[in-house]
Amino acid sequence: MTIRICGLALAAFAAWGLGAASAQESAAEPGPTLGQFLEDAARNHPRLEEARAELDAAEARGRANSRPLYNPEFEGEFSDSEDDADDSRSIGLSKAFDITNKRATRAKGARSAVDAASFAYEAEKRALFAELLTALADYQARKRLSDLAAERADVAREFSSIADRRAEAGDLSKSERLAARLSFSQAIAEQTTARSEFSEARQALTALVGEVMPAWPVLPDPPAAAPPLDMTLVRRLPELRAAEARADALSAEIRFAKKARIPDPTIGAAYGREGDADFAGVRLSVPIPVFASGQAEVDEARAERIAAEQAIRNQLRNAEARLVEASGRFAVAAGTWRAWMRDGSDVLGEQRRVLDQLWRSGDITAVEYLVQLDQTYSAERAGIELQGSLWRAWIDWLDASGTLNEWMETL
Repeated sequence: MTIRICGLALAAFAAWGLGAASAQESAAEPGPTLGQFLEDAARNHPRLEEARAELDAAEARGRANSRPLYNPEFEGEFSDSEDDADDSRSIGLSKAFDITNKRATRAKGARSAVDAASFAYEAEKRALFAELLTALADYQARKRLSDLAAERADVAREFSSIADRRAEAGDLSKSERLAARLSFSQAIAEQTTARSEFSEARQALTALVGEVMPAWPVLPDPPAAAPPLDMTLVRRLPELRAAEARADALSAEIRFAKKARIPDPTIGAAYGREGDADFAGVRLSVPIPVFASGQAEVDEARAERIAAEQAIRNQLRNAEARLVEASGRFAVAAGTWRAWMRDGSDVLGEQRRVLDQLWRSGDITAVEYLVQLDQTYSAERAGIELQGSLWRAWIDWLDASGTLNEWMETL
């Protein structure tokens, strides 16, 4: 008996410790709006800063690739001999000329690379918003489950206390008294578990946001049903458009590799003096592509372009399958939630009050009361988890359809 009481005390102490932060949050001021919360969390977030830096790097490469390929070269020569008549000195200027306009081809590929980085930034931002909303939905559901477990523990504690008094008065059997104590022990254990899971959800949300907030925003109710399935939404996904832009950049690489096989001539002019005579000259040089013809570079660029095209096809398949399944999951979750709200959510409190009256009047035994009471709390837990599943399904649909930003604008 002593060991069991100590175990209950330890469990109750742990539950109190895990619930302290929850009590502080409940007493805090109302949290920010959902839209403001998402924008504040995204500001200076490391993931978006990384994507922004990659975009800046792509823009810098684009500026570099839009410049001419060749710089002019300055040459100077001087020779001194014992006979002044043999002294010579000259200066010259030469430059290679881009006769196939490689610069324009390279610049076009760079612009496609910038577009790809820009779309990748948009995709990363949307993915971050989806993760934030999912973490917030999990936090909200775990908090409600923790509050419900605390309520269940209070009811079990009161019931156990009443059962002890009635047993001492001889109005309750020993088995019923033990059942009441067992129910209280189970409620304390479930409360500890619920608060631990709530703490983990809060930790995940805090890690994603990067700070501990005194209060978190409350998610509004999802819509009753998702919009009609529109597969054209997939083509608008920024990650797919980023892949297409990268493929365009590789197409430019093919054209550049082909043009690079054509040698560019170098033209130079020189002026100097040798002894007592002045001279001027013009020089023309053209590389001969004997050992390095550039065909391997063309083949490489073509292979990379084919790989990019196949990656787009695979990405498109995955995106379409995800959108279809996300739409189906949300439809099922929304229908189940509507049925729960219509048939099950309003009777729980009344059922508990009726059970309490029946037990206090002696119309049902303590065991019957505990069994039916647990059924009401199990049903309420199922409803809370169902709402959390509904939210996760809705967020997944917003992410899969690429309409999350549009939905945020309606908040």
